[in-house]
Amino acid sequence: ISALMYPSVILVLAIAAIVFVIVTVVPQFVTMFESNNAELPGITKFIMNASDFLTSNWILIAGVIIVVLIIYRMLFKHIKAFRKTMQTIFMKLPVIGNVIIYNEVTNLTRTFASLLNHNVFITDSMEILSTLSDNEIYKEIINRTLIGLSKGNKISETYRGEWAFPIIAYEMLVTGENTGQLALMMEKVADHYQNLHKNAVTMIKSLVEPVIICFLAVGVGFIVLSII
Repeated sequence: ISALMYPSVILVLAIAAIVFVIVTVVPQFVTMFESNNAELPGITKFIMNASDFLTSNWILIAGVIIVVLIIYRMLFKHIKAFRKTMQTIFMKLPVIGNVIIYNEVTNLTRTFASLLNHNVFITDSMEILSTLSDNEIYKEIINRTLIGLSKGNKISETYRGEWAFPIIAYEMLVTGENTGQLALMMEKVADHYQNLHKNAVTMIKSLVEPVIICFLAVGVGFIVLSII
């Protein structure tokens, strides 16, 4: 969130600037064009139509955006199936998905290691972990782990093949179970994925800013070109 705060502010200001130009500046040129009976190219007509649409329907557009955001928030908060679907989509996105997965794995394994180091039973630790995360995918994995433990299975048997639990973390989990050093292995997993998470966030910061600059340049350039 902190990494995306600055780019988000810049993006909002860029969109606001483009809308301001379309709504306030473009109509002045439209009046000039009409007074000269000029034959307008398609790109200019497109900008003029966009200006008319935004000027006439800005209240409706703002209302639709607000309603959609409110409905999305309510569905995400109260409907488990919707929340799980959206979390799955976010976790499968390029770059951003890795940030989410690395963060969840770091939190879960570090907490698990801490509980084991303080001699908390594995089943009790899993119950605590199930309340730690708001991510439905990981909650379901942990709940399946509890069911497997009640049947005498190993923890690693539940995590085998789980797309949301990276293969390196799974192999370290298996190693910890086989060597009796599960807490130590989970600490190493947490350290590793914390570093990956930090690097992924840094990469997002380095990529988002030039993308926003390009977006602003294209938007303003499109408007200027239509007027020229």
